[in-house]
Amino acid sequence: MVLPRIPLLAYDWSLVMVVGLIHLAGLITLRSAAPSPAIFFNQLLYSAVAVAVAVSLQFLSRRQVQSWGWLLYGLSLLLLVAVLVVGREVNGAKAWLNLGPVNFQPSELAKLSLVLVLSRWLSRREPGSIFGYVAPFLIAAPVLGLVLIEPDLGGTTVLAVIVVALLLVWGMPVRHFLVGLVLVGIAAPFAFNHLEPYQQQRIIVGFNPESDPQGKGYQQIQSMIAIGSGGLMGKGYGQGTQSQLGYVPEKQNDFIFAVLSEEWGFVGAVSLLVLYGLLFFRLARMALECNRLEDRLIIVGVLSMLAFQVMVNIGVTIGMAPVTGLTLPLFSAGGTSLLFVYVSLGLAALVHRDRYRDL
Repeated sequence: MVLPRIPLLAYDWSLVMVVGLIHLAGLITLRSAAPSPAIFFNQLLYSAVAVAVAVSLQFLSRRQVQSWGWLLYGLSLLLLVAVLVVGREVNGAKAWLNLGPVNFQPSELAKLSLVLVLSRWLSRREPGSIFGYVAPFLIAAPVLGLVLIEPDLGGTTVLAVIVVALLLVWGMPVRHFLVGLVLVGIAAPFAFNHLEPYQQQRIIVGFNPESDPQGKGYQQIQSMIAIGSGGLMGKGYGQGTQSQLGYVPEKQNDFIFAVLSEEWGFVGAVSLLVLYGLLFFRLARMALECNRLEDRLIIVGVLSMLAFQVMVNIGVTIGMAPVTGLTLPLFSAGGTSLLFVYVSLGLAALVHRDRYRDL
């Protein structure tokens, strides 16, 4: 059902403001960080498309969008299979499909579709049985497996975090969650032994970059130097020596936080973290304000996805997590990532808007 008009007063405009500020700060930083003007102008184009799609969602009803879950899930499975066959390999992972002038990352669609599918499935069942806690992982297993095969450890971890977050909000007892953590801890060494040697090395170096300063630890070491050299107030916009002289790799994507910290210092870095904190706080409040469980689960799914990516991305730049390829939401360059972040936030805004309406 298409709504005849958009009830503007029903929106959480503080969320819109925070999203806009983070995105604007990202564009300003990207203008300085991008190694070529084309990257910045492409991001402007992606930004316009992403905002337009998110706004277009608001002309639909929550019930209509929620019904797309299994369709999008099936589409994401097909695209994940396709990317393994004809995808473009970047940094050792086949995670991208070349669609003419556009590079598309199917795992981003998989994240959103998993949120929709599990939110509907869980909202129609009562917690209590062991099967109820295992079934969501069985539903997620196909996309988890396909993303892991690429291999994309970062994307796989995000998908797993979404499942766990939805289960906890659904009503899974904390003791069951703790038992699961113990089992994961027991299984982790065995899983580690079955990883490719370069993946094992990436994980080891991720937590100790100094163990391979001229190899796999180089990126993080240069990132930490850039962050530390920014001091309290930074070196000034476009004046970061580490970033401008090319010492910080992937500075428009994985390590853009290092560029911000070098140019704007501790004050700029903390300001961005505060904005992200406000974003997550507003999403949490929106979830609490929803009476329907399915609506609440959708917003929590979006919240967990974004919060985990922010935590991991910044953890990578300060040498506290292995390099995963996860972008900084709303901030890093990347068309597919930006598009699905906006679609996810648009979906959260939509279900919150209609929380009192049976539409």
